[in-house]
Amino acid sequence: MPLGGAVVCLGSLPEHHDSVVCLTYRGARPLMVRHRRRGWEFPGGHSEPGESLWRTARREAMEEAGATLSEQELIGYYVLSGGHVTVVTYAQVEGLAPLTGEFETVEARAFDRLPGDDELSWADGLYAHLIRAAGLPGAPESAPGPRHP
Repeated sequence: MPLGGAVVCLGSLPEHHDSVVCLTYRGARPLMVRHRRRGWEFPGGHSEPGESLWRTARREAMEEAGATLSEQELIGYYVLSGGHVTVVTYAQVEGLAPLTGEFETVEARAFDRLPGDDELSWADGLYAHLIRAAGLPGAPESAPGPRHP
């Protein structure tokens, strides 16, 4: 099923959300983090009590990538087939600090294009779809087709 069954809504905020992911970039290159067990992904996670979605994106980018972000822009949100709602933002990375090893990521790297499906945390085409829809560079040359078990 394309996009892993996710429904993508661009340019608006949901009534509620479970997590935030930030499409982080160094210039025209997507900056991703390698999760210790899952693979490459954009930084993101759940909000702490009382934390705004913008603050969540900044905190997660710092914790997972050592990244300081410029002003963020709203891309929209997606709802996974199980109902999990994730807000998507975009920001340029202003600076990178070394990773501390305290969190679940072990590397941060800028790519000319997104890594292949076999290297991504989720090979459902959602990242490629989001960056194409947002008009950002770095998507694979062609959209991935549906994955079959």
